[in-house]
Amino acid sequence: MGNSRVDLSYLETFSGGDKILIAEMMERFIVDAPDQLKSIEESIGLEDWKSAYKNLHNFKSTLNFIAIQEIKDQVLVMEKIAKEETSVSTLKEKYKILFDECKLLVEEIKETLSQ
Repeated sequence: MGNSRVDLSYLETFSGGDKILIAEMMERFIVDAPDQLKSIEESIGLEDWKSAYKNLHNFKSTLNFIAIQEIKDQVLVMEKIAKEETSVSTLKEKYKILFDECKLLVEEIKETLSQ
């Protein structure tokens, strides 16, 4: 993936440029993302396709506000795999990549907030 994982363009448009709202949404992502990722991981581990799809779909909505397109695309691919119930091993592999990217995304958001 590219240099920065953070893309605030949608959030800036959505908020009308309200810096306080942008910061609040970034902070909310830092808090919510780990729990959402854990739910995704658990549903994949249980091979609970419906829960995996639902959790990925919800996380995709969260990412829309803050992440670059490549991360959102990764979730779309995973969502499709879960919906079609095609390959749990592929889903697990893609989850590892997503988890690592989101970990870095959270760090970048923290860095952005500290500036």
